[in-house]
Amino acid sequence: TLIISQAAANVNLSNLNQLYDGTAKPVSVTTTPLGLNVLTTYNGSSAAPINAGNYTVIGTIVDVNYQGSATGTLVIGQATATVTLGGLYQGYDGTAKCANASTTPPGLSVSLTYNGSNTCPSAVGSYTVIATVNEANYQGSTTNTLTIYAFAPVIVQQPQSQAVETGSNVTLTVVATGAPLEYQWFEDGTALAGATSS
Repeated sequence: TLIISQAAANVNLSNLNQLYDGTAKPVSVTTTPLGLNVLTTYNGSSAAPINAGNYTVIGTIVDVNYQGSATGTLVIGQATATVTLGGLYQGYDGTAKCANASTTPPGLSVSLTYNGSNTCPSAVGSYTVIATVNEANYQGSTTNTLTIYAFAPVIVQQPQSQAVETGSNVTLTVVATGAPLEYQWFEDGTALAGATSS
């Protein structure tokens, strides 16, 4: 019985570091000697992966006269996304004030924190906003400041001047939007005794 065994051949895997772009990412395979047929699998599947992540690659020679294999790791890195923050200057009205985030490419999920908290603030003040892309295939972040400001009331007396007797009514128009207003009536810098507001 004459037995002719398969010769050993080398399998070389390359292009093992790639970047996500929504298309399949096969590795490059060469053999020594050249031109041998190789079955390549990615985590056990013959389909080249698309999504970012690490994949175990096995290249196995399929040839009646040669045998050999090689193992490597395909790394598909996350693509970089751009994050833009808006709604960073808002007036106080007692409700929570959240910034808004848009991304390029559009529609990506973004996590926002305000001075380290996930809760949108409501009090007057400045808050450091950090927006971080929350996607398997993309990475990116940006930082800015959310300012919640208090509205300044405008007070107009109608009429501008008039003699007022005790017990008489004087009409003041207070124009204010947003913040709850605390006020007192004054005359010449002195609070008026018994003054009422409505």
